[in-house]
Amino acid sequence: MKRDVNVFGFTLIEVIVVIAILGALTALALPRFTGVLINSQARTDQANVRIVQSAIELYEAEREVIPSSISSFDELITELNKMGYIKDMAIAPVSKGKKFTYNSTTKTVSITDSVK
Repeated sequence: MKRDVNVFGFTLIEVIVVIAILGALTALALPRFTGVLINSQARTDQANVRIVQSAIELYEAEREVIPSSISSFDELITELNKMGYIKDMAIAPVSKGKKFTYNSTTKTVSITDSVK
């Protein structure tokens, strides 16, 4: 039996080496990507807090006081949406294990751990 000399393709060893290199590159890049993702989620949550805080300040500037009956973050968002200070009612943290809270005494919004 005669073997054809002009056969093109990769040997099994070449394919295994390429897969090993790709695996090593993935192992190096994945932790960095995860860190960037977590950082971007935290920054998104901080930006949402600033947006809601700005809406509170605008509400108080125009209407003088936020009703004392508002004691939770959900009630606050409902009121701000109803009065036209926030367009979206579905403001929720994107970071896992976090929630937004509203302190009616200081009239501030913060991010806290949802397990307390």
